[in-house]
Amino acid sequence: MRNQSRSPRVENRTSIARKAAAVGAVGLVGAFGLVVPAGAVATSPSAHSTHAVVAQHAVKKVVKVAFKGSYSGTIALLWSSSGVQATSVKGQGTGTYGANILSGSGAGSAASTCNPFSGTGALTGPSGLRMKIVTSPKTQACAAGSAAPTSVSVKGVATVLSGTGKFKGATGILNFKGSFSIQATTAGSNESDSFTATLTGVLTIRK
Repeated sequence: MRNQSRSPRVENRTSIARKAAAVGAVGLVGAFGLVVPAGAVATSPSAHSTHAVVAQHAVKKVVKVAFKGSYSGTIALLWSSSGVQATSVKGQGTGTYGANILSGSGAGSAASTCNPFSGTGALTGPSGLRMKIVTSPKTQACAAGSAAPTSVSVKGVATVLSGTGKFKGATGILNFKGSFSIQATTAGSNESDSFTATLTGVLTIRK
């Protein structure tokens, strides 16, 4: 009668084949990112590497940049019975990172020699900034005399909303001051006058 039990050599081969299949299955799980049941022998290393990459991109570099710009150009004014509109402000000069062109618009009351105003503006060039001026006691236009013609000085703060080029991701506050002269304040009249202005401040750029 033949012995029905398998030989040690056959059992060893079967055991090796099963282990190889198990290792191959674990390798497929790791390669394709399949879900591994709890208690599995191996885990996918890709999960840790992916987490590290995401964490690395989540960290942003913060840079402080001192801005300084000086400009001159023309301001177009339109007078009404209640105030004045700066329908166009255009100037050129030199600014940090090549922000050499100034443009904007605004409006304010004309109730006294010193009046608050608001507006929007932009500095453009190889890099640029978009700004907003909100009416506040810090932002005023003051006439030297009570009647035109007279000179007007302006000062205030502009909030930086966004940036381009080297200013991409920029936020902060720019202090500005400038001057121009007005010829008349009659309602309905308009004029174009020369102006000069400077802007300074420290911006925060998140890269």
